Amino acid sequence: MPKSTFDLSKLPDLTGQVVLVTGGHSGLQVLLSSPCFFDVLILHRGLATTKVLARQHAKVYIASRSVQKAGSAIQDIKKEIANANVAVIEMDLSDLDSVKRGVEEFLRQEDKLHILINNAGIMCTPYSTTPQGIELQFQTNYLSHHLLTRLLLPTLLATSSPTSPSPFTPRIINVASDGHAKLVSTFSPSFSSFPNLEHESTWTRYGTSKLCQVLHSKSLATQYPNVLSVSLHPGTVKTGLSAGPRGSTAWYKFIQPLVELGAPGPEEGCASIVFCAVSDKIGISDNGSYFLPVGKKGNASKLAEDPGLAEELWVWSERKLSELGY
Repeated sequence: MPKSTFDLSKLPDLTGQVVLVTGGHSGLQVLLSSPCFFDVLILHRGLATTKVLARQHAKVYIASRSVQKAGSAIQDIKKEIANANVAVIEMDLSDLDSVKRGVEEFLRQEDKLHILINNAGIMCTPYSTTPQGIELQFQTNYLSHHLLTRLLLPTLLATSSPTSPSPFTPRIINVASDGHAKLVSTFSPSFSSFPNLEHESTWTRYGTSKLCQVLHSKSLATQYPNVLSVSLHPGTVKTGLSAGPRGSTAWYKFIQPLVELGAPGPEEGCASIVFCAVSDKIGISDNGSYFLPVGKKGNASKLAEDPGLAEELWVWSERKLSELGY
């Protein structure tokens, strides 16, 4: 990863701003892994993002399926940042009912939302389906974030910053992966096997879920031009992992140092997310863009840049959620 020119020590003051981060106490959950050369095995990037934003005086909500783990993470954050304003919203992205309940709880507590960071994800899970009958990676990484975003859009649209002389442009950040380009060669919501892709590899299902996140940002930019919606590849981060990927294959422990060579630790590694969330170097003219580390606007895959596919996915997602009662 190129050395970042984005200085995390020189961020704007975020007093008065409300942020919701999915997976804000951890990062990418690896349930079944093999050597990966894409956005390798990120852990604690969500926690690092939460810490950085809290340090700048934002009020940060962590959306997590584990209130206990998120609560422990908040205790650790407050040991380091005494005045950190961080809270937990219980939300399990593998269950759309839980997403809806989580949004309802958030809206009982807040009538503002400045920044939504769709960060949580799972990677390379064995094939399984959610209570709604959707393949686990697809729902966790994409469809639940689509629902979450849709339910929070009225609040995002109504939000302006009290510390700004001009209306604040709310931001939606989809944390995707360059795996969307490297793992998916064909894609269409009209495929008979979509979205479950039961007979494809777990890597193809993962890449498809990340492709959908990029397409989601493209559609949001079209549907809601007054909201800044972007996607990003976060980059490789040193993880300190042991039992997960290192145990998945006999030789991963030998290649992990090569894969992570020169990569930053989690706090520096969250710079791509933080840049898209708060930097004044991007604005509404960048709506729908895809960013590479750190803060570099790049080209997504040919599939991800196809406006027709973005529209197809949007229509499919809205119809599917409606069929499921959301």
